[in-house]
Amino acid sequence: MTRILWCLALLMQGMAWAGPARVETDVGFSGIRIQAGAVVNADARTMWDTLTDYNNLARFVPGMRVSRLVSAPNARIKLLEQRGEGGLIALVIPDQVVFAIDEHPTSRIEFRSVSGGPTAVQGEWVILGDQSPIRLGYRARVVPALPPPPLLTDDYVQREIAQRMDALIREAERRMAATKK
Repeated sequence: MTRILWCLALLMQGMAWAGPARVETDVGFSGIRIQAGAVVNADARTMWDTLTDYNNLARFVPGMRVSRLVSAPNARIKLLEQRGEGGLIALVIPDQVVFAIDEHPTSRIEFRSVSGGPTAVQGEWVILGDQSPIRLGYRARVVPALPPPPLLTDDYVQREIAQRMDALIREAERRMAATKK
């Protein structure tokens, strides 16, 4: 029921999200909740192909040094290793993590951390619509072993997530434009 309500909210607010990603966070003692969304000038297949280009994400997502599948590409649940550059965000989100990825083509990708220390990360990407423009949604819950440090504010997390999501959007839009040539 929560997923349905979230998708409906994404649909209702989608037109207000034209342009860069809109990110809402709640940084608290029990962890971080993140919700983000944007309207993307690409079709669902192009956005899907961008999100699932696991072995090349580090090429265009800032702060990511490594992204690679460590399971068979056709596995039902894929294992994805990602390594970041650290920084303040690494105090909460591990800079080396393996995610279990459950794909529901071409509308949803669920993920959860299966290694990466005591921090738990769980969330999903949602693609709404088939033809350009589509709506892209992201939500995650991060539960670190220790409460987030006071320096880690909602504004900081929002900027970090928006920067990475905007890079994914730019890449999908670039790929979409390339198919029209």
